[in-house]
Amino acid sequence: MSREVRTLRGKIRPYNGATGDTGKVRIIVDDGVFTDAWQVIGFDVFPTNATGNDVQGLLSIDEGGLTGGFDAGDNRQIGWSFMYVGTDGGDSNSWIVPDHVVVRDLWLMNFGNHTMNYLIRVRRRVLNDDQAILALIQERSQDDL
Repeated sequence: MSREVRTLRGKIRPYNGATGDTGKVRIIVDDGVFTDAWQVIGFDVFPTNATGNDVQGLLSIDEGGLTGGFDAGDNRQIGWSFMYVGTDGGDSNSWIVPDHVVVRDLWLMNFGNHTMNYLIRVRRRVLNDDQAILALIQERSQDDL
């Protein structure tokens, strides 16, 4: 198993129908090799301004998992993060499904009302055929079965 770690970072604007901003972005694109996978080991979001903004980010392995807000019952959602920074302090937290690997796509959605910075750390995983099949099955939401 390879231990290569990558950092994915950038900004994502919130949904805005008037400007065409979707509030979502595809971070990792399926390369067609199902034994080549990535494990999310860190996920943080933070505002672009020092105070007065809150941001909420969601990681999903399928674009369809980006609807309905934070839902740990949806197997397509694998990470959730938020940060609030106000004049009286702030708070932040993030959660990642620890045993999940990304075999196909990784999507990010900004659920807040402000432009959001993101920092995602992934570790490369090389899977055998059996592990790859199990990972593909795990990517399906229980509601899809």
